[in-house]
Amino acid sequence: MSTLWLYVLLCFRYADSAKILGFFSFPSVSHQIIFQSIWKELSLRGHKVTVITPNPLSDTSLKNLKEIDVRSAYEVLSKKNFSGSMGTSTSTLFKVFFIHDMLISITEAEIQQKSVLELMALDENHFDVILVQSLHPLMYFTGAKFRAPIIGVSSFDIFLEFHDAVGNPTHPIISPEIVYNGFDKELSFVERVKSVLFHIWYRAIYYWHILPEADKVTRKYLGEDVPYLGDVIKNTSMFLVNVNCILHKVRANVPNVIPMSQMHIRKKKPLPKDLQDYLDSSSQGVVYFSLGSNVKSANLSIHLREVIINAFEEIPYNVLWKWESDYLPDCPENVMTRKWLPQQDLLGHPNIKVFITQGGVQSLEEAIANEVPVIGLPFISDQSANVKRMMDRGAGLGLDPNTLTKDDLRNAILEVATNSQYKKQIKKAKSILLDEPLVGVEKAVWWIEYVLRHKGAPHLRSEAADMTFFEYFMVDVLAFLSICVLLASFIFIYSMRVLVKLGLSISESPKQKSA
Repeated sequence: MSTLWLYVLLCFRYADSAKILGFFSFPSVSHQIIFQSIWKELSLRGHKVTVITPNPLSDTSLKNLKEIDVRSAYEVLSKKNFSGSMGTSTSTLFKVFFIHDMLISITEAEIQQKSVLELMALDENHFDVILVQSLHPLMYFTGAKFRAPIIGVSSFDIFLEFHDAVGNPTHPIISPEIVYNGFDKELSFVERVKSVLFHIWYRAIYYWHILPEADKVTRKYLGEDVPYLGDVIKNTSMFLVNVNCILHKVRANVPNVIPMSQMHIRKKKPLPKDLQDYLDSSSQGVVYFSLGSNVKSANLSIHLREVIINAFEEIPYNVLWKWESDYLPDCPENVMTRKWLPQQDLLGHPNIKVFITQGGVQSLEEAIANEVPVIGLPFISDQSANVKRMMDRGAGLGLDPNTLTKDDLRNAILEVATNSQYKKQIKKAKSILLDEPLVGVEKAVWWIEYVLRHKGAPHLRSEAADMTFFEYFMVDVLAFLSICVLLASFIFIYSMRVLVKLGLSISESPKQKSA
């Protein structure tokens, strides 16, 4: 009987399947791994999923999934010097225009793919919901074509323009923008001034330059008979944002901005035999070193590479280093290199003592999930802020790669590996991170199906999203009150002058009579 009921429930579940389109543009494994878990789960739940991605799963067991492979976007990215251009020494002005130019080039190259253009020829009502990587307005290209509710998905906190789209508060002091400015501590007075000015300047650049240029590219491929791209973005039903209270500042969100975390965390798989044997035989413990997918160890300067190698030679632990080329010069005897390593499975091994990481959100979530304390070497984007948050929680240490010395790295490794307080604090962080009714991909899919059930989510939309700048910031009200104050002041001063003159005339009149 129970089997029959299960069959009936599955039939209902699959009968409610929807046609879902996902456009996840940016060619980066650390970004795509977040989105992969979502489209895989949606497919497994019976939805018919079509995805444009540079990192297809190519899993033939997923019968309801169609992946449009745009991996040639990696060639466009490779010409841009992403990690160098987004370094901490680069100016904010340069970063803003660099990211805009890079994302326009990548996304337009993907749009030009024959399979993508063929997809755009489908009827405008073909899909029931559209998932968009919320990184740049041009990524809403599919939303301009198809008339369906849009859900923005981001692998880290969204930029100011997407907060604006749904009326989400963007306080420049409480929630400063960190990707461009790199604010990773309590702001000084000068930094508060800079943050306020940046919020004003960035919006001017976005609404008067970046957005119109993206709209122009959209019309180039879809024609003039499409809505303005800014209006498409403003109609976003919901944002699923990969942030959490461990790595990010707590902020007040409107109901349709949903904080997500651990969307890519999965069950452990067995390690390859050579790695398993290496870890098992490392009785003193192992240091795992990886700078992720956007900052490659093989591209480090010779000086920094030598500093790291010299430090590794002086520690009593073995080292697993994600090194992306075939040969590591002067490789120490206690170091094993691999071009790729199964990071989540590796971090789950009990002999991993320390994780040296660039400080990306996904890497730090994996460290927390596996209770491995970290040493952060931040290079770009939000990495400095993420590492600072881990330091504040006592779950690791942070080092500056620009000034790193052999002694700094060696001492940090020994400190984190031997001081039990770091392990204790990262366990505490894990207990907080997991203490939610729904986490990871389950939460993301629940909210996507929520939008499907209600054909959007207009009932969650804040009125602030439809206010003008002047209305939201009460410019007209403040101007009116200022005029009232000035007028009252003028009347008061004028009245006082009249009274003074009247008083003087009265005091002088008896003298005139006596004379």
